[in-house]
Amino acid sequence: MLDPDRDEARELLERELAGPEYNRAESFILRALSWLMDRITGVIEVLPGSTGLSTLLLGVVLALVSVAVFFAVRGTRRTRRLTDRSSGPVLDEVGLTAADYRARASAAAQHGDWDAVLLDSYRAIAASSDERALLDEAPGTTAHEIAVGLRAPFPDHASALLGAADAFDAVCYGDQHAGQQQAERVRELDRVLARSRPARVAA
Repeated sequence: MLDPDRDEARELLERELAGPEYNRAESFILRALSWLMDRITGVIEVLPGSTGLSTLLLGVVLALVSVAVFFAVRGTRRTRRLTDRSSGPVLDEVGLTAADYRARASAAAQHGDWDAVLLDSYRAIAASSDERALLDEAPGTTAHEIAVGLRAPFPDHASALLGAADAFDAVCYGDQHAGQQQAERVRELDRVLARSRPARVAA
């Protein structure tokens, strides 16, 4: 049975947290952990009782701290990934028309690839808006910029457009997956907008 003393337990934990899976960029966490362990060690040293009890107490505390650090780092990395990558352009392929995106969405639906259905359906909305001259610059524009830009010509669908933009970013950049119902909603929104006459917008 492994029964490390105080120094060995500390060295093992610091070695584990120094691994790449804990994100070396989060060095402030290691500094905070070192400070906390110094305080814990000081408390344990003045406690009466056996060395075995002190080591056990330190082991429990270190286990709790390591679990908390693991989830904190993982949450921080996920938040950073979403923040850094949630502003990419919707139309990142040159030369595809709205009809091309709709054909791809239809083919993906036949295979049950609902992520592709959702993404290509929203791309069809963006491409169609560009073809109809409803947006100034659809290429290079983000999902939310497209949704905001289409609120004026399609005021009755403003809420649905923002929801579709959120879904696009979540699937494209947030490592989430679309369900059939969610993907079909975006696909139907594309059909509705394609049939709808844009509202006149005052210059």
